[in-house]
Amino acid sequence: MGKGKSRWANQKEQVQNWLYDHLAIKHALQYTGLFLLSSLSAFVFAFGFNTFVDLNSIGDGKIVAGGVSGISQTFTLFLEVCGVDIQDENLLISILYFVLNVPVIILAWFGIGKKYTIFTLVNVAEVSLFVRLLNSSHVQLVGDVAEWVNNNAGFLARAIFGGVTTGLSSALALKGDFSAGGVDIIAHYISLRKRTSVGKYSVTINTITMILFTILSCCKANWVETSVAEYIAHAFFSTVYLFVAGLVIDRIHTRNKKCKVEVVTNNEALGQFIITNLPHSATMTKGIGVYTGTERYIFTIVISTYEINNALRLIKKEDPNAFIQVVPLERVEGRFYTRPIQ
Repeated sequence: MGKGKSRWANQKEQVQNWLYDHLAIKHALQYTGLFLLSSLSAFVFAFGFNTFVDLNSIGDGKIVAGGVSGISQTFTLFLEVCGVDIQDENLLISILYFVLNVPVIILAWFGIGKKYTIFTLVNVAEVSLFVRLLNSSHVQLVGDVAEWVNNNAGFLARAIFGGVTTGLSSALALKGDFSAGGVDIIAHYISLRKRTSVGKYSVTINTITMILFTILSCCKANWVETSVAEYIAHAFFSTVYLFVAGLVIDRIHTRNKKCKVEVVTNNEALGQFIITNLPHSATMTKGIGVYTGTERYIFTIVISTYEINNALRLIKKEDPNAFIQVVPLERVEGRFYTRPIQ
């Protein structure tokens, strides 16, 4: 087994070295991978949105979607309250989704990164397309699944499944160092500045959208007691939806999560190896092994969670006998290097 791993590692290293000598091919493969990831993210969102969140196909109420899609829903409802006759609600939501992303796209271009912005635009365009195409009028399966889930499991299942799918969509985009646009850009921008998780900022903004949507829904019902009770109940299920979506994002997107790594070794040179191969510094403490009575060196490093596997691999390769422990951190203050998003 060990020889197999070694052979695989050598082959992988040879491929990486070849790609570094052929940068055009390397970049083409990288961008192709990002495009496929963006397409998967958009598909998952459109399926979740049309199947669990916005049930126009069966006419049994909506869960307020997160992000710009939720704002689009709210604005569409505002137009209906104002007496505007909307012939194709899905088309209007798709158009609004794209248009409302323009200001935050500008923020992404100047505040986060150009490649981030380009692939965010690709994702936004794909979501607009898939939301339009992947609905019950074009795909019978979507309507069948939506009706079965709604009739057999109700709003709670819709809230959970909708939160999982749309949260997964955003998390996939963030994994590729781009976003699903809209509120995700704002939340991502704030999280990079605050160096905290993305999900809680998305939940805060989306909660405001949900409150406005609920008030407009009550206005549309002319504050009829039974209708108001129904829309308030929908708001509670929407809260579950937003919470699940934020939880999925934070569980998958680990860029701003930190952990402390402590390495116990008898190799003093390991410290120089660590700071040479990782974009972080380390603190060395000398100690005495209680059992052996020999001198030991303890190196303490704080790194991002997404860097941990690579860091452990490098350390174990340099010193197979090193004792390593990893401790998750709630908060980090002070200077900490975070790889910038392009």
